Amino acid sequence: MPIQPIDLQTLFSQLANVGKDQAVQKEASILAQTMRGTEIVKEQQHDDNSVNQTKQLADEAGKISDEQKRKQEKREGGEKKREEKEQDRGFFTDPDLGTHIDISG
Repeated sequence: MPIQPIDLQTLFSQLANVGKDQAVQKEASILAQTMRGTEIVKEQQHDDNSVNQTKQLADEAGKISDEQKRKQEKREGGEKKREEKEQDRGFFTDPDLGTHIDISG
């Protein structure tokens, strides 16, 4: 289907409008990005200046693994054994002091 000369005249006269429309569309996308950026900044400033509710942890995030429990129990068990030994003796010994008593003098 050939293009008629009248069609070309119509196209050429509308060419300036098409260019303006495309420029407006490009500017609209840039403007939308800018507006969203300012909204994000405002939200962040609001969050920084206010007291926020804590988020829920994942199910596994707050749990102690079995390996960590065993290590902790070993540490606690060793401390309890030392305390029990000291209580069985009935007195406190200072490791910095010697065991010899000097009675001469």
